[in-house]
Amino acid sequence: MEKYCINSWAQIVEILNSNVKTGISENNCEAIRLKYGTNKIDLPSGNGFYKHAINVLKQRSIMIYIVITIALFVFKFYLFGGMSALMLISNIITIIMHTIKRDKEIGVLERLNSADTIVIRDGTQKIIKSEELVMGDLVRFNRDSVIQADLRIISAKDIKVDEKSITGENFYKEKFESKVIGSISSLSDMKNILFKGSVIKSGDGLGIVIATGNFTQLGRILAMLTYASNRKHNFGIMLSKFLEKYLLIYFLAIVIIGSYFVYSGQDSQRNYIFTALFILSCSPIAIIANIIFKSVVKIFFKENIEIINFSVFNLIKDVNILFLDKVGAISKKEMIVKKIFINNNVIATSDPYLKEITFDRIVEISLICNNAIYNSNEDNAKGELDELAFINYGAKKKIYKATIDKTNSRTLEIPMDSDKRFLTVVSKLNRRYRANTRGNVDDVVEQCKYIMLEGVERELTDEYKAIIKDTDMNLSIEGLITEGFAYRNFSYEPSRDENIESNMVFVGIIGLENPLEENLENSINRIKDKAIVPILFTEESKLSAITNAKRANIIRNDNQVVAGIELDSLNHQELRDLLCRVRVFCRVNPEIKSKIVSLFIKDGHKVATTGENLGDLPALNLSNVGIGKGKASVMVKRLCDVYIQENYLDGFFKIRDFSRRFEKNIDRVFKIYFMTILSELLVLLGCLIMGQTESLDFWNILVINGILFIPLSLIILLKGGRDISNNEVITRASILSIITMISIYKVDGKEATLIPLVIISMGILIYTLFNSNVSIRRSSKELVMGIVSFLIIIIGIVGVILINNVLPRDIVVIELGTSLIFFIIFEILARKWQNSLMR
Repeated sequence: MEKYCINSWAQIVEILNSNVKTGISENNCEAIRLKYGTNKIDLPSGNGFYKHAINVLKQRSIMIYIVITIALFVFKFYLFGGMSALMLISNIITIIMHTIKRDKEIGVLERLNSADTIVIRDGTQKIIKSEELVMGDLVRFNRDSVIQADLRIISAKDIKVDEKSITGENFYKEKFESKVIGSISSLSDMKNILFKGSVIKSGDGLGIVIATGNFTQLGRILAMLTYASNRKHNFGIMLSKFLEKYLLIYFLAIVIIGSYFVYSGQDSQRNYIFTALFILSCSPIAIIANIIFKSVVKIFFKENIEIINFSVFNLIKDVNILFLDKVGAISKKEMIVKKIFINNNVIATSDPYLKEITFDRIVEISLICNNAIYNSNEDNAKGELDELAFINYGAKKKIYKATIDKTNSRTLEIPMDSDKRFLTVVSKLNRRYRANTRGNVDDVVEQCKYIMLEGVERELTDEYKAIIKDTDMNLSIEGLITEGFAYRNFSYEPSRDENIESNMVFVGIIGLENPLEENLENSINRIKDKAIVPILFTEESKLSAITNAKRANIIRNDNQVVAGIELDSLNHQELRDLLCRVRVFCRVNPEIKSKIVSLFIKDGHKVATTGENLGDLPALNLSNVGIGKGKASVMVKRLCDVYIQENYLDGFFKIRDFSRRFEKNIDRVFKIYFMTILSELLVLLGCLIMGQTESLDFWNILVINGILFIPLSLIILLKGGRDISNNEVITRASILSIITMISIYKVDGKEATLIPLVIISMGILIYTLFNSNVSIRRSSKELVMGIVSFLIIIIGIVGVILINNVLPRDIVVIELGTSLIFFIIFEILARKWQNSLMR
């Protein structure tokens, strides 16, 4: 890309075999497209159903379920096979649909591939679809045009461009056609390049296409997003590993035992073998996961936290580097005017208002150069924090923006850009015009020839300049954010072509405070207590950043703060060495920010990063956890891992704390689930030994494994509980199976099918409620799920009675009741014993 900047546009046209008058020939377009590629950005929405299906079928757990299902059909267990197939298909479809939905979040960018563009081909101006653009095409653009490929400017007339989607910078940038003199260190230095996705805000011109599709800067960003998306979405893989760990052991055990019976000629026992296989395959794991996904997302949404990537719960627990933006993390989302420097004096804003020309002028300029909007009906304002602070301060002094706007009508606005860190608004007052300027103090002073002192314009001498710079430094040392103000009067209406921002009159400096959070000490200690290193990005000056970072207890030494301009000249190794000590970066552009993040990741750190705009996307997606915040655009929200509108530091810890509990709860779910399966398999083995043919049948297994475990899983996953050891799984399963077999002993016929349904299901329900500490004394979601589970068991019992046309005898009812009482007493005693051990 650099070669297109440092050479003249004429040389670029020649290199690309184009012509500045006629463009390229329509006949050559296809050959150029084959050589350099199309202008279409590849997006994951094109992966399709089949690719996702293949990825799902590669999972070992799915392979095991497929083998079981096929075996059930081959050996003519059609009822078992049909239900297994239904469960398998529902699980596969659930996983695929979730993955497709995830990819569609990135697929919304597809509109970038389709738009109309004005080109010159064969000397004729025509409109084509943007995806038809090729290298060397001449493209015309004007105000509000969205640039559809990377262009080298050939001609430019007053061009200002919004490149926020590429560079992340909030101000408009001036562009020109001349070659860039000097080195190119960042995208911001490419002032003769228009990037795909940027918007022309003023002016018009002509450019030549120098990069298309995936090779544009935007294409590279989106390619990075696709890679990060595939890398980060690992929650399903984690669940699959949990499942495979137990499933494979049980499957192999059944196959080995079944092979023994077949080898020994006991084919009559194969009903037990395939019932055991059906117990394994009757598993609604993906359905449970989908329900849990929606439940957890809903819980966090109520706290203004949007979970975009559910894998964030798996990623966030290992984070040890947390990149923070100052505002919203250690400081409040507000600014307050604290001090004003006018007439060579610093006055506190709490001083009483005395009508004075210089004071009135600086407040007027702060309100004229102000795009915040005040709503008198709702008594609130929307805009940048500094602009809101100026409005609030003016109102306190009875100087209102609405009044100032009525008497000072805007005629022209010259926005801030990367070279000029100040903005200017030309206003008309009666028959005269005034250019009003505010911005970086040093930059504003450089445009001034005079200074206003007590309402009188005097020459701005070197002595006055020294006083201004010393005052600016002192205010910064106090931790204030400073802005300079100036003006210039005109007896006529100036035009944009004039050098309006020169020979100005310096008025003064306003120092703004961005208050630190009240509970900041606790928040920082909380970060450090979790063995996480906080690293701060801030837009304030280096002096102000040092003061505030020390107050926040983030740094101890001044050399732990570095400004973005200091990083531009460092090579890769120097930058890497610097990162070992730096804890605060001020005024860093998105390109450097992503480089910093990538270096930490290469060193093996687990990183979480915050951001609001597309310029932050490389850093957000390179990091292990990308956190969208504040006024993040819809695109950023969809492509980061989580979006937290306010108090994102608190939100980070809420997610992190939940993730630790959630992982333990997932482990508990699988252990209780396989405890259930193990107890069923032991009952089946016991019945085989006793010669009991009527015990666990299709309906028992369907109710317990396929239906009951859905609400039970919700209880376990959403409610914290005691850890379960593997020994406890075996012990509880053994107790359940022994009591079930004792109750089945000497019970003949279909009556026996009621016993495992009641004992195993109620035993697991009682154990789940006790393990999850669910109280029956107060209403909760977990208690509701417990009641739902109980109703499922009752409905299942009634269903089995009706299907098998059997009514249990009194002795069977007594046995079942005694068993349930035993389970309750056993759990109470076990809980007391465990509590005593913990003491």
